[in-house]
Amino acid sequence: MQQKSKIFYGWWVLFACVVGLIVGPGQFAFGSLGLFIIPMQEEFGWSRSEISLSATIFTVALIFFMPIVGRLVDRFGSKQVLLPGMLVIGLSLVAIPLVLNQLWHLFVIFFIMGSLGAAANALPFMLAISSWFDKYRGMAIGFAMAGSGLGYAGVPPVIQHVNSTFGWRSGYYTLAAIILFLAIPLILLLFRNKPADMGLMADGVEKSTNAGTDTTIKEGGLSRHAALKDRNFWILVCIFSLIAFCLFGLLIHMVPMLSDRGMSSTNAAYAASLVGITILIVRVPIGYLMDRIFAPRVAQCCFLISTIGIAMFASGVSGFYAYIAAVLVGFSIGAEIDLLAFLTGRYFGLKNYGEVFGMLFASMMLGVSLGPPTFGFCFDITGNYSLVLYLSCFILIVATFIAQLLPDYPVFSKE
Repeated sequence: MQQKSKIFYGWWVLFACVVGLIVGPGQFAFGSLGLFIIPMQEEFGWSRSEISLSATIFTVALIFFMPIVGRLVDRFGSKQVLLPGMLVIGLSLVAIPLVLNQLWHLFVIFFIMGSLGAAANALPFMLAISSWFDKYRGMAIGFAMAGSGLGYAGVPPVIQHVNSTFGWRSGYYTLAAIILFLAIPLILLLFRNKPADMGLMADGVEKSTNAGTDTTIKEGGLSRHAALKDRNFWILVCIFSLIAFCLFGLLIHMVPMLSDRGMSSTNAAYAASLVGITILIVRVPIGYLMDRIFAPRVAQCCFLISTIGIAMFASGVSGFYAYIAAVLVGFSIGAEIDLLAFLTGRYFGLKNYGEVFGMLFASMMLGVSLGPPTFGFCFDITGNYSLVLYLSCFILIVATFIAQLLPDYPVFSKE
């Protein structure tokens, strides 16, 4: 007879998810790009909008491949799909400093990370957490996504220091080494797909068994086709594609924008790091609130707080006030995937969670793909970011009003 563990194994899975999300491609590939824009400009002579286009290629690839990842995860399990994706990201980051001397090289590598590396994103982690936790799902998602915040907080100062000391190529080698030699071995050791694999149910409840009886419980929820016909699906598409356009467009350009305003590259990186610190701090409280307050209302509060931060950037702040604005922007970046993951489970169930979340995540990536080049284009045309920042304020307010349309959660019976 298997001895009962004193510690619910879901906490070990959650720890593995935290580590995996620290090193996710959102932080290590997409988010870190802003730290390399100026060095690449200086060495190769490419414009900011040209370099930013690699981020668009990355996110467009995600748009097409995340639904495929969702289907693969539902069929084969999170771990079986996640580990190859992480390996692709790590090797691609190694390839950038080794092969880059033409702009199209950067485009190809970012396409590979967005397509073959798509499984290293949040989707497999969110399915695993939603399977292991029910009553405290929001808080568990918050803890896991705090890892994402730690990645956003740690990458700018660490990689800016490496870039300044050893050159930008060493920055990419550092990112790759963390994934290949720390994160992947830990995921391999600790991560488990679902509690049923260990004779448990969500939240550590033991699965009862009777001899000769099949006790497998199938999760309830909508099919992909039913989800696509559901009004709530398209409301979520609108909300998260709009906020992603604003927030991630700014995130990529924050360091060069603040450098233009007279801040040193180190201090500008610290401002970007504050976004990550805010994500790290607010994600667990946001998850706690989602378990207790209707999650769309939590989302609306976060969106409005970030609108204030973007309005401050639009007014031209730098120095101390830039740090304040970065903290306010972090409230929505600290909530977007948490909210999307939580609302996917609540509105569409867990039966086809991977596929439905993959489609919604892909729609969010549409906004992410358009944001960075739009910010870069506005800078190239006007010489500053004011116009696109004021537009972003308006878009966030629109997203806040759209969230008011979301109804109460449906109830799905287990099969």
